[in-house]
Amino acid sequence: RPGAREAAATEVRLAPGAAEPHLATAAVLLAEGDRPGAEAAVDRALAIAPNSAEGLMRKAGLQFAAGNMAGVVASTGRLIEQQPSHVQARVLRAEAIIRQGDPAKAREEVEAALRFQPNSAPATYLRGLLLFRAQDWRGADEMFQRLGSGLANYGDGVLLQAVTKRALGQNAQALDAAQRYAARVPEDIRGAKLLASLELEGNRPNEAVAVLSRYLSRGTPDAEAFDLLGRGHAAAGRPREAAEALQRAAALAPQDAAILARLAAARLASGDAQGTTQAAQSSLLLAPNQAGARELLAVTALNRGDFATAEAELGKLDEAGRRGEAAGLLAGTIQLGRLDQAGARTTFETVLRNHPESIGARVGLARVAGLQDQPAEADRLLTEVLQRDPVNGDAIASLSATAAAGGPRGAAARALLEAAQAATPAEPRLALAVATLFAAAGEQNRALTLLESEPLRAPGRGAALPLARSQAYAAAGRWPEAEVAARAALAEEADNAFARRQLGALLVRDGKPQEAEALLRDGLRMQPANMLIQQTLVGLVQQSRGLDAALVTADEIARQPATQPNSRLLRGDLLLAAQRPADAARAFATAYAEAPSVLLATRQATAWQAAQQPAAAIAALNDWLKRDPESIEANDLLAQIDLMAGRLPEAEARLVKVVERMPNNGPALNNLAWILGERAGSERGGPDAARARDYAERAYFLMPNVETADTLGWILTRAGEPQRALPLLRAAAAPRAGRTTDPGMTYRLAATLDATGERAEAIGLLDPLLAGTPAFPERAEAERLLARLRAGR
Repeated sequence: RPGAREAAATEVRLAPGAAEPHLATAAVLLAEGDRPGAEAAVDRALAIAPNSAEGLMRKAGLQFAAGNMAGVVASTGRLIEQQPSHVQARVLRAEAIIRQGDPAKAREEVEAALRFQPNSAPATYLRGLLLFRAQDWRGADEMFQRLGSGLANYGDGVLLQAVTKRALGQNAQALDAAQRYAARVPEDIRGAKLLASLELEGNRPNEAVAVLSRYLSRGTPDAEAFDLLGRGHAAAGRPREAAEALQRAAALAPQDAAILARLAAARLASGDAQGTTQAAQSSLLLAPNQAGARELLAVTALNRGDFATAEAELGKLDEAGRRGEAAGLLAGTIQLGRLDQAGARTTFETVLRNHPESIGARVGLARVAGLQDQPAEADRLLTEVLQRDPVNGDAIASLSATAAAGGPRGAAARALLEAAQAATPAEPRLALAVATLFAAAGEQNRALTLLESEPLRAPGRGAALPLARSQAYAAAGRWPEAEVAARAALAEEADNAFARRQLGALLVRDGKPQEAEALLRDGLRMQPANMLIQQTLVGLVQQSRGLDAALVTADEIARQPATQPNSRLLRGDLLLAAQRPADAARAFATAYAEAPSVLLATRQATAWQAAQQPAAAIAALNDWLKRDPESIEANDLLAQIDLMAGRLPEAEARLVKVVERMPNNGPALNNLAWILGERAGSERGGPDAARARDYAERAYFLMPNVETADTLGWILTRAGEPQRALPLLRAAAAPRAGRTTDPGMTYRLAATLDATGERAEAIGLLDPLLAGTPAFPERAEAERLLARLRAGR
């Protein structure tokens, strides 16, 4: 540059009246970063030669760089008047006119440039850009293809091509272009966001998360990028991470109702009911007619069994929103929760008619069919669900439970699951469900054959499949293969505590306790607060070296701050498992004195109960209640102690506190419903009957099991609705493998059968019950009922 500067200065001295020396000077000054000096030199050249093509182009280039588009248009216009075929001038003029927002006039310039030079790459690019902006995707694609690899020379060219290909539905080509652009310009968030969007559309959420994480790690905040990151985590089944990313997006774009609605959905999936409500309400403040946020509020209410609030939220939807699939599914679920089976069936059928591919409507109808004792219809619907969605958890869980129960229907459900798995052999959840059924039936070889199949052996799919293989190998006594599979599971997920526990157990069995202990200590270094690893380690030490050594190890772990608070439970848990409940209670009490917590208080109370010292258990819990009078855990456990002791008023008062603080606590709701139902039954109705029914409906909706079905069914029978109660009580009293039916449930079913006029069946239940069960709380009532039935009264 110094030599160029000297040469230019010499030129000016030798020929001060010529334009060229001044243009040479301008070039040198521009190279040195002196734009004002360069433009002054160009102006001197143009004063000497006003029509100099080089001078006018240099002037226009400097004006373009300065953002003076009007100046660019004027300078190139002067040149084009003298040389209409000057393609470079027309291209620059067209680009300036585009910046001015006049695409029609810019197109005229581009077309003129292409008439003079049909293969002009800059003109072809600008023509593609104009077609892109007009959303003429095919036209734009044709222009970009003409440029071939040269498209990369034009700033956003490859990015525009990616967007164009995406708009044309050519997602593979769009992905390729987006990847090339992101690699070439990694600092451009537009490329990262486009690439992430394409990965999400291709159902590759982990790849999308990786792309966005790389960009966002540089510290540049961007609401849309965090929004996409949240969607990626949600699609990959990581609701907590999704909520964190969407919270960042909402902070950057607090007026974006859609982001807030997605934040509400992520919080719902992560179990944050309060956060869901807050985000959904904020979204509705910005967009009151937004159906999605309103539906999320209804879902949140349903999740705590609050049918009235859920119904009220749906009532706020406009007519179009109420006709939507989600609103219909929620309405049907509310009806189902209130045991309005006919209404729920009608609602779900309407949804299915309006949305023929609806998964939710089929699942809802299957639940109705199950309650109405129509197993064939339920299985047919669940099969349709799996055909459309092979990973549907509701369908897999329901069919698996039916299959595990055995009998003709169980065999049919198992056959359906096997057929669904055969149709989608690479789907892990179905394979694991079917393999579990095989193993439970003692068919270890079939389980292994399935889990060893080629579609399920590909690496990089997580620890669940190799871990299941290891467990199946172990059950079949194939120990070396079990160890290899366990190591494969740990290689897939080094932080998977279950895989580490499995491998540790296999090493101990193989006579390698020191290697197993080292493996678990390594896991503890990685995850010091992981309770499963802590428990497995002390259990392994107990197995290989005895209880005293395990207690020493437990104390050693508990002294490490990073392992607390979970490690404070280890000594007590070991003693409790060793059938030394009083010693366990004292260990928990010592840990509690050092660092009081509700967990240690409840563990201490449980141990004192096991030691048959209820007064000490109550004292431990009351000590914590002095610190936290509203503690859900302490009040809940005290209520259970009161229930067992027959102190129903005290239990009721505590349970009311529990359900006020935790409205989705199914066991507490069920216990409270039972207490109120018993009082309402003895008083023949009254306000307690309505409250009992409400609590029982909520408990059954949140936790549909034997106990809640029995509670709700008996409340309905005593309220004069035995027909509605009968399916619930049949389900509660039905024999199940590995479970002894509560004689009280059998009595309540018989009493309900009597109320529905099915006396012969009631007698058939009571005869063997009374003959085979000498004592149970309801025996006297059962004897009176049988006597009355035999007398024909």
